[in-house]
Amino acid sequence: MKVKIQIDIRKLIERGDFRTLKMLLEDQDPNVIYEMIEELETSEKAVVFRLLNKDLAAEVFSKLEPDEQYELVKMLTDDEIKSIFKNMDPSDRAELLDELPADVVTKLLSFLPKSEREQTLEVLNYPENSAGRLMSPYFIYVTKSMTVQKALDKVRKFGKDAETIYTIFVVEEDRTLIGTVKLEDLLFAEPDTLIEEIYTPDPIYVKTNTDQEEVAELMKKYDLNAIPVVDNDMRLVGIITIDDIVDVIDEEATEDIHKMAGMSVTTTSYFHTSPLIFIKNRLPWLLGLLLLQSISAYIISSFESVIAAVPILAAFMATMVDAGGNVGGQSSTLIIRSMALGNVELKDWWKVLLREIYVGLILGSILSAVLFVRGFMISHDVMVNVSAAISLLIIIIFANVVGAMLPFLGKLMRIDPAVMAGPLITTVADLGGMWIYFTVVTHILGIK
Repeated sequence: MKVKIQIDIRKLIERGDFRTLKMLLEDQDPNVIYEMIEELETSEKAVVFRLLNKDLAAEVFSKLEPDEQYELVKMLTDDEIKSIFKNMDPSDRAELLDELPADVVTKLLSFLPKSEREQTLEVLNYPENSAGRLMSPYFIYVTKSMTVQKALDKVRKFGKDAETIYTIFVVEEDRTLIGTVKLEDLLFAEPDTLIEEIYTPDPIYVKTNTDQEEVAELMKKYDLNAIPVVDNDMRLVGIITIDDIVDVIDEEATEDIHKMAGMSVTTTSYFHTSPLIFIKNRLPWLLGLLLLQSISAYIISSFESVIAAVPILAAFMATMVDAGGNVGGQSSTLIIRSMALGNVELKDWWKVLLREIYVGLILGSILSAVLFVRGFMISHDVMVNVSAAISLLIIIIFANVVGAMLPFLGKLMRIDPAVMAGPLITTVADLGGMWIYFTVVTHILGIK
């Protein structure tokens, strides 16, 4: 077990006590080292990387933000960055190269041996957020004609560099994937037993162009520690392990949260993202919603005579708008999350519609009753309070249904359902609620 200790790296660097610093760092976990150097200046980070062994340096480097990586690439010598770059995983290399200028990419690729350069370029050629970008080429495979003894010999020979040794992949002679075998099955089988006698056929797999979110769902559904990646000819080309998927889950959750808040996705962390990027990501949505919300002015102006006849009606407007937005936001969040977990599919829209009408009716009945009673704090006119309560009931049913159905509309249009949430749902519910409110009170109160 590695002991986590507090190290004042900056003080050790200032004193020039590099021997002590190297000794203290070499036994630390990469995640701990990353946390230690997070607040350091780039020049101080460079000192730390010069003290780390090449494998540890590569792991820590892959955890840095893109802007930090670029600054270090410019500061470290060619030999130093070559050592780090060569020891990075191909998928981490591809992620780094995506963020760097073309001339730097060319320079870094020149550091790699031909075989590793081809692996990295192969990963780069796959679509962004695909299984091909995530996969690692470091895995162990055996053929079904091998004996258990030969398979174990292969594990011993190549296992140290493999992403996992607990799941071993079984292929035909042309590397067509046909199954998997667990390490424990090899250990407990007789040495001369053939792999074809003990392997599990028809494994769960993904293709190189499978979206990373689908990969995460499959691994979660089938409780897999590793999943094979095949090309269009079913040849095994890589594997994805659970530690890669944990990062994907974080990315996808962040992406959904950003979309539900009505803004474009930001991939870098808060303090490593320029304020201009945040402005660019948020402004188009805010402008669009502002223009959409301006329709409310036309709705209100068209019912100006109603407000003039019964001014107290204006006191209920905020309640109607807020209630509709809140209810719509709740129902859309429930459906979007259920879609993300695979509990609700596109074909279930009518079941969801009936269910949300029922839920909206119950919620609306309770809340409208409360509003009717509370209304007497504002108005002693019973009919005004009745019209407000009936309006709220209809608005809540409407907002609940709209909030639930918009994610289905998004999925039908091949738009991420998360886009159909947050400010968009609130704005649609607000506009609909305003129109419903004035239409209902106009009819109930007989205002012309």
